[in-house]
Amino acid sequence: MRELIRRLSFSDRLSDGSSAVPRGCVPVLVVGDGGDDEECERFVVRVETLRHPSLAALLEMAAQEFGYKQEGILRVPCAIHQFRQALTTAAVSRATD
Repeated sequence: MRELIRRLSFSDRLSDGSSAVPRGCVPVLVVGDGGDDEECERFVVRVETLRHPSLAALLEMAAQEFGYKQEGILRVPCAIHQFRQALTTAAVSRATD
């Protein structure tokens, strides 16, 4: 997982500014957990947020399903509400540090 975060961080540094993703952030596509009515949703997440244990677990799921060498947008296979909860947990944890 460290390799994935390092790659994402490095690819952001190569950004020429023409992208809609701010520096220090990664586009993430939450593709649902296989439910019939589940839709995809795109998020923009700060790279350091991905180090939080709640998001690291979801990244590990993504690596198992899609591999560590995903090209383009990072796809995460989980329910959208689960990803939002992980983001909230990471934000609360960061605010109390």
